[in-house]
Amino acid sequence: MSIRSVARLVFVLLLMAPTAALGFAVDSPTPLPSRSPVLTVNLKTNEVYYLDEYKADIDRLESGLSGISGQKVSLAAKDKLGILLDTVDWMLFRQYCESENIRVTDTEVTNQLAQYKTSLGPGTTDAMVEATLRRSGVFTDLNTNIRQSLLFNAYLRAKKTDEVKAIGAPSYMEVLNGYDNMKFNLRRPDSYRFSMLLARTQGKSDAEKKKASDSMHAIAAQLKADPASFDQYFVRGALDPVAAGFETRPGLIIARTPESKKQYPALYDAIFDLKEGEVSDVIEENVGYCIVRIGQFLAEKQLDLDDPIEGLTNTRAATVNPSALVMQLVVSELQNQKIAALQKSARDEINTKLHGDGNIIVSLTALSGILAQPEIDRLKSLKDSGYSIDVQ
Repeated sequence: MSIRSVARLVFVLLLMAPTAALGFAVDSPTPLPSRSPVLTVNLKTNEVYYLDEYKADIDRLESGLSGISGQKVSLAAKDKLGILLDTVDWMLFRQYCESENIRVTDTEVTNQLAQYKTSLGPGTTDAMVEATLRRSGVFTDLNTNIRQSLLFNAYLRAKKTDEVKAIGAPSYMEVLNGYDNMKFNLRRPDSYRFSMLLARTQGKSDAEKKKASDSMHAIAAQLKADPASFDQYFVRGALDPVAAGFETRPGLIIARTPESKKQYPALYDAIFDLKEGEVSDVIEENVGYCIVRIGQFLAEKQLDLDDPIEGLTNTRAATVNPSALVMQLVVSELQNQKIAALQKSARDEINTKLHGDGNIIVSLTALSGILAQPEIDRLKSLKDSGYSIDVQ
């Protein structure tokens, strides 16, 4: 998570080629070297943010969003300025933490990434996590994003100990009021439980994809003749997915909602065309080839505090731990709200302090063609907002 929220995602095409006027030849501007400084930040030591790094951060977010939307996305100038200001905050905060002996190790970053991937489900790749970041407007690479989040949490533990301890567990009245406030989002739609045999094809060669397709179609033919043999394949995939050529995904749930249909169109259509106990033909989704067996139908229901949260489509907790109770979800949500409020106030406080304590030099020459005049004016006005900044 970046030090400043990067939820601003307004996209426009910006660049217009300069033209000659009155028939006079106009020399093309000399390209800036890629290592031209964009920012120089000094809280405890000089640290430089170069033009190639800035362009790479912009491109990373644009490319990620383009891949998600299926269309070329160009960030608006104000969003590019947001990346620049977030980078200022990160550089200042990192130097401050270093001076206060607040550190995060590479091992901690690696372990946190592994935990995050596990929380998103089996088979989650770095690329899938990256895509999640881009949807949230995060421009940094995966490891940097995790390091930022861990470092900020370490800062809270070191400098906001009393505030963190004060969060505590909510009272029973807070839980009851929280449940009443959340009831609108605690209605489970019609849903099906199902189990899946999945042969992943992401990142595989054409030959590997064909092999997976042929194998899964052969299994589907066997299951059509003997649906009860699904259990045999289920166990094989669970015990040794490499030898089986597919993995097992038990206890899944899909809801009858437009969101589910949009996210998993082929899977959605296949499941809701079957009845309890039936086995599908091969289904091709973007993750690979799968075969599912339909389990219990779950009718639409307003969930009570003692109901499991399985089938809820508007909370990641239902995916991570579908057996958790609604009461646990409410308690977690109330604590998360308090934590988020503490994070925001602490982030605003430390950023305001560091904006004045550090020295920031911005090169307008390096930013030519990237930021528009309103963003340049905004940079120049930051001194009035407490920044110790020199825009050159």
